[in-house]
Amino acid sequence: MGIVNPQITDAVAMTMAQANKLMHDVSTTESHTAKLESDVKSLDQELQTINSDLAISKKINTALKDLDSGLNEAVELLEVVSIIPEIGAEASELKNVLSTFKKPVDEALSVSNKVEKVVSPIRNGIQKVEPKVAQVDQLLLKLMNAENQFITTLGSAIHCINALPDASIKSGLENQLDNASSKVDPVVLKFDNVQVQILNTIGKAQEEAENVKHLVMGLVSLQNQINAVMNVLNPLISQLNAVKRVLSHTIRVPYGGYPKICHKWGVPYPCGWHTVYFSFSVEQIIKGGLSVIGPVMDLLNKAMSAVLDPILKALHLNIHLPSIPGLSILSDLSEELSSFANEVLQPIDDLVGQLGVFEDIYKNVESFIQEVESINKACTIQHK
Repeated sequence: MGIVNPQITDAVAMTMAQANKLMHDVSTTESHTAKLESDVKSLDQELQTINSDLAISKKINTALKDLDSGLNEAVELLEVVSIIPEIGAEASELKNVLSTFKKPVDEALSVSNKVEKVVSPIRNGIQKVEPKVAQVDQLLLKLMNAENQFITTLGSAIHCINALPDASIKSGLENQLDNASSKVDPVVLKFDNVQVQILNTIGKAQEEAENVKHLVMGLVSLQNQINAVMNVLNPLISQLNAVKRVLSHTIRVPYGGYPKICHKWGVPYPCGWHTVYFSFSVEQIIKGGLSVIGPVMDLLNKAMSAVLDPILKALHLNIHLPSIPGLSILSDLSEELSSFANEVLQPIDDLVGQLGVFEDIYKNVESFIQEVESINKACTIQHK
């Protein structure tokens, strides 16, 4: 067996080393460009969802204000109707329950007010970056196509030259391709270094946007939970207002009278009867302390029961308010939105600021493709 000359082996291994390295580097760069384009597109879709769903935050804020107002009204009404002996204890107990229920609602409303202050600027910010994202996406797609053409053209040239018989023509073409590759490869590596940094930043922005998107989507459940509470609270308020109106109702009972005197030709004579009434509100009768005799008090109580009992019968104080576990979403959302502009929207602006870098690499790629196509054409002629 003959001995292989190591210098020949090294020469074969080094054949078009720069071109092959460039092929590897461009392939890596293209994969990063494809990933960046995909991430930018996903981020854009998430921003559109966030922008659309954030509109519900205003409804949540209004719903919380209505709930807070409703709880206040119910507590005040329960305080008013608690003077009625038949329902006093139950009304006082329910008042305490509603007062306790109201505390986290007050806190959530305060947070919701903070959220509302940042929602409008964020939605405006999203709408402003939308055209920029579309611009970035189009450039990335154009660059990806150029990079793929780059890889195809370079691969064809390497394949063509490798297929040539060893001769000065082959060596010359190898040198041409390697020289061209050695010039453009540093440009590709420098660009890809910038691209990887942008890719990492956009990746973090995408994660942040994903978190916000899920929280915003949770606002729909929160709205349903608030509505469920209002569906229980509103009938109670209507019933309590009915009781309150009855408390101001006036009860009149007769307690005596005197003859009505008429005159004819200057001569007085009895011509009827004036009935005298006691008049008290239901609330006055319940509170007591009226200076009336027992039989009159009995008449007052009987007349009061006639108007009060049907209203009390329709009153249902044994209620259960559904819980609102979604209130915690507002705190989480407020925290996420406070950094949204810096962590999500700013990276997009930064990427737009780097568009010149992408345009430059695109021009370099296009120029190199033309140079390689010229080398490939010279190689193809040798095969004919």
